[in-house]
Order: sequence, then C-alpha cells, then structure tokens
Amino acid sequence: MMMRFDVYKGGELAATLAYGVEPHYYGDEGAEIAALIAGTAVVYNLWTRESVLHPVSDRADWWAARIISAPLARAGFVLRPSF
Repeated sequence: MMMRFDVYKGGELAATLAYGVEPHYYGDEGAEIAALIAGTAVVYNLWTRESVLHPVSDRADWWAARIISAPLARAGFVLRPSF
C-alpha cells in the first residue's frame, strides 16, 4: 500500500507527495508547498498524538504528519490523500 498526497490550488495539481519517493512539485505553487512543509517547526502526529520539533523518524506516519501539519489550507491549497 502506497501512501500519497496530491496537493491542488485552484483545481490545478501543484504537488504529488508519495512516501518513499522523491516529491514532485509543479510551478510556483509547488515551490510554495515545499517551503511551507520545510518551514513547519512543530509537527503533530495524528496517530501517536505526539507533537515534536522537526521529527527525525522516517516512519510513514511521521512523513504524513509533517505534510498534514504544514499550513497548506491556510495558503489556499487542498490536500487529497490516497492510501
């Protein structure tokens, strides 16, 4: 089972993020997504209910938590998971 997120802005695909695979960012919106994810200081893991600064784990749940914790919706992006 592959965990994947597609991120859209205004109906246009801006990024495809799949666990264990290099992310694909498209255009200026993709660059903005990358910066928002990288700039997220505190990550909340919905599955473990832990909050940490920059998680070091390579586990799938922490990978997903980092993306979910980024302020994507506030910046006008729509996150669509595919599990």
